[in-house]
Amino acid sequence: MKLNLIALITLLVLSTTCLKAQTAAPAFTASHLKAADDFLTATGVNNQFGSVMDNMIKSSSAQIPEEHRASYLKVMNTFIAKYFTWDMLKDKIATVYAAEFTEDELIKLSAFYNTPLGKKISSKLTVLTQKGMAIGQQAVADHRPELEQMMKDAFEKDTPPATKQ
Repeated sequence: MKLNLIALITLLVLSTTCLKAQTAAPAFTASHLKAADDFLTATGVNNQFGSVMDNMIKSSSAQIPEEHRASYLKVMNTFIAKYFTWDMLKDKIATVYAAEFTEDELIKLSAFYNTPLGKKISSKLTVLTQKGMAIGQQAVADHRPELEQMMKDAFEKDTPPATKQ
């Protein structure tokens, strides 16, 4: 449980750091941001956002002891509904895409995602991502004792000799 808590805290810290870095993004034209928003809509991210968040919460809850799982799910769902909805984050997400792609590229990407092939890949991305995550989770699970030992060894090296127990 201690390692899981450390991993969760690490993810939260990294997420906060990434968000701080994104807030310093340059200003974009309204048409560039509109192109990013159109791209996100064309890919279906706006419609899939909630289910992706639900899957992430459900997946992470597997790491929580059974006696705390229901409370964890309740807290996470409340928190996500309060601070992490598509409507709340879409402008920031559009800014991230605007920073990575030119307005013209976003227009071309939107055009592709509005084709039958673009719609097909968009409809399969969630499933493909879940399957990819499952492969990664299984790879970690297959070698978890080794990872735990590596973490324990690394943490012991970080602990000054006087405080080791």
